[in-house]
Amino acid sequence: MTAVPTRPSQHRGSGSPIRRAPRRSRLSPLVTALVALILAGFVALGVSAGVVVAVTRRDLPDVTRVYNPPSRATRIYAANGELVASLFRENRATVPLQQIPLHVRQAVLAIEDARFYQHRGVDFIGIARAMWHNLQSGELVEGGSTITQQLARLLFLSRERAVSRKLTEIALALEIERRLTKDEILERYLNEYYFGQGAYGIEMAARVYFGKPAAELTLAEGAMLAGIIRAPSVYTPYRNMALAKARQRLVLERMVALGMITPAQAAAARSQTVMLKPPSAGLVGIRAPYFVSFILPQLLERFGEDLVYRGGLEVYTTLDVRLQALAEKAVRRGIELGQERNLRLSQGALVAIDPRTGHIKAMIGGYDFAQSQFNRAWQARRQPGSAFKPFIYVTALANGFTADRVLEDTPVVFEIRGSKPWKPKNYDGKFRGPIRLRQAVEQSVNVPAAKTIAELGADRVVEYAKRMGITSPLQPHLSLALGTADVTPLEMASAYGVLANLGVRVRPVAIRKVVDADGRVLYESYPEREVALPPAVAYLMTDILKGVITRGTGRAAALGRPAAGKTGTTDDYRNAWFIGYTPHLVTAVWVGNDDNTPMRRVVGGGLPAEIWASFMRPALQGVPPDDWPRPEEIVQRGGELYIRGTEPPPEPEPLPALPPEGASPVPPGPTLVIDSPADGAQVRTPFAVTGRAWPGATIRVVVMADSGLVSVRIVESFIPADDQGRFLFDFRPATPVPGTRYAITVAATSPQGASTSRTITVVEAGP
Repeated sequence: MTAVPTRPSQHRGSGSPIRRAPRRSRLSPLVTALVALILAGFVALGVSAGVVVAVTRRDLPDVTRVYNPPSRATRIYAANGELVASLFRENRATVPLQQIPLHVRQAVLAIEDARFYQHRGVDFIGIARAMWHNLQSGELVEGGSTITQQLARLLFLSRERAVSRKLTEIALALEIERRLTKDEILERYLNEYYFGQGAYGIEMAARVYFGKPAAELTLAEGAMLAGIIRAPSVYTPYRNMALAKARQRLVLERMVALGMITPAQAAAARSQTVMLKPPSAGLVGIRAPYFVSFILPQLLERFGEDLVYRGGLEVYTTLDVRLQALAEKAVRRGIELGQERNLRLSQGALVAIDPRTGHIKAMIGGYDFAQSQFNRAWQARRQPGSAFKPFIYVTALANGFTADRVLEDTPVVFEIRGSKPWKPKNYDGKFRGPIRLRQAVEQSVNVPAAKTIAELGADRVVEYAKRMGITSPLQPHLSLALGTADVTPLEMASAYGVLANLGVRVRPVAIRKVVDADGRVLYESYPEREVALPPAVAYLMTDILKGVITRGTGRAAALGRPAAGKTGTTDDYRNAWFIGYTPHLVTAVWVGNDDNTPMRRVVGGGLPAEIWASFMRPALQGVPPDDWPRPEEIVQRGGELYIRGTEPPPEPEPLPALPPEGASPVPPGPTLVIDSPADGAQVRTPFAVTGRAWPGATIRVVVMADSGLVSVRIVESFIPADDQGRFLFDFRPATPVPGTRYAITVAATSPQGASTSRTITVVEAGP
């Protein structure tokens, strides 16, 4: 590029919009002395800056780039490295200074650099005055950087805070002043600065905020935009109109003080109603817009708007572009089918997660992003209906319930203090009488779930749901049995992922790594894993939920491979869900209407299950049809699965025939007695379990430890009884925890094959 010649110093352009204020405030002698000292310091700083410029000029960035500023868009990549989005790369429009109204230019100068046309790039007087005003007000109301310095920082420098960077900024500002006129500097500043909402430059800011070109901005609108410059993410009227109006008022007051406008003009501008254009996410037309709209707030919170939209970041995500395309097709086609069937629904959402890593592979937040940018996959909380029941039955299984436990599906009335009595009903209005837990889940029966949560305690169910990944507020009410708490599809997918991962929760993640424009890694995610459930509990719940697909309400979700899931339908058909999973992928589907109006008899086992299957079948192509490995803690008895320690005792053997005459009879004595510890006692470990059985009997001792949330088998041992039938077992847990409840089961088998068992419960005493 041809070098641009320098020009004589001329700092008051013919188009200067500043008129000096006629008044000057008077300072006390003490303050005057203080200001004089400050100014002396800045004079010294000015001399130092001149030296720095002379020394570092040859090391400065190429200042001629001010004529063609670089564009550094943030790029977002899928898991396979494909480019998904470039954030607001073209959201800029340049206009000449003459097309920007005078009152808009004045507003920016008043709040950012009132002495712009008087200084030479660095305003030491302005810095001193800003310090004084900030001290007077007790807050930061004025900054010290000039517009030229801000332009230098904007175009050439990083956000690093260091003395060397500040000195370079000063040197660049002075160099820019040598090359450009004041009007040229102001024009570039107004066309380059970021105003929030993805808008770069005053022209795009006017269009984004007010739906008009900059040439048509009123004084009220210009003052509001000028107030945004200091911190766009804080002062944007879309986030806080009251704060934006306060900044607008400050700008107008500064303009009056500087003689730019009259008090009457300021008052009129303050009273004018500012009409904002509806906000746009700025993501229409890119790939996977719902996924990008999910990670964008995370990026903004961690790195700030300026760095995200201008810093040239490279964001590597967990998105699977193939699965995202399949998910979009499944949701869109499903909603269209529903509309063709006159089911009165308009929206849907889908979230797919790898339960082993927590990676979000696909996210669809609605029917059409161009029509609505609201992301229902993570922003919409809706009632899950019966899709909440697995949390109830997980709690039950972890606390000694079995899959074949008989529950009563009979009318019941719960008396609730401060409320009307509650009479839960089933979906079909019928009662089935005695029903096993497994069948109650498969048929999604409400009343047994309500009785179960009443027996367990709603508080305990809430604990398990939160442990599995539900982050929305949950009130410990019995109505949780009907899924009355509001949750998001993302939460439900994550929580069901604990079952898919045999009890291990992995927090969902969408961003794997963020790298800056210089190749430095700014952020990198690692799987956050924690054991939420015993593997046996997760396996048994999964085995029950398999039956939902093979025999129950979710048959439309059958895949022809091992899979588990649950349907969910709320009262009046306002929400319908299907959440299902394989060992490799967990997916949550929701359909409904944004205004919460009822659909036409849409149930979870209908359209949501169809959408789920139409996504999962192609999504799992090429993936082995793996089943879950059975944990050692799972045992089988008579075709049913049990967590070891809850299985029924063996069928008693028939009584032996009377021995022949002269043969020895079965030795007399107690079949089984536990002498110590006493049932219900408080104990301090280690302690001995003693008792009496048949002489020579085989004694099996099983100890289950219950901490209040998870019950775990910690001991299984076989010992012989002596020739008097006495036995002793020394119990020594690795880490005694006060308050732990121990269930001790002792089973005795005589030499002749007779058997019996006894169970007692003791509690670890405090220190």
